[in-house]
Amino acid sequence: MANYQGVGNIFASFVADDDLTAKQYLLVNAASTRDYVKAGTSGSNPLPIGVLQNDPSAGQGALVAVLGFAKAKCRVMAACDLRMGRYLVGASDGFLEPIAVVGEIAIARYFGPTNTTGDASILADVLLFPALGGACVAETGTAF
Repeated sequence: MANYQGVGNIFASFVADDDLTAKQYLLVNAASTRDYVKAGTSGSNPLPIGVLQNDPSAGQGALVAVLGFAKAKCRVMAACDLRMGRYLVGASDGFLEPIAVVGEIAIARYFGPTNTTGDASILADVLLFPALGGACVAETGTAF
């Protein structure tokens, strides 16, 4: 089994804006206060800045994976299962999900076992990459 941890990963330290003890391995967004992060509440506006790797309370240090391989909570979408290399987007609750609509902005790729169980929470390795404004993945006219 491949070990992706430690391969060109970039982590950043922030401060938890609110209680994030139940948000480990979920997406986080920049908070309104400089150097603070909050729970990811929208996958596309604003784009999340990374995946929370610890479980801080409000005011504690938050370790965020911003680039490279990291552990993240993923979930199968009704039309798209999780397969090795599948492009992922951020969901409104901080999970990562497969792209279901052409033109969505990919922020990661899935590097875990195939899973087809709908709405299951799966902790897996993902490859995070910066989402640039306007960049999207559009391979075909079907969901992928």
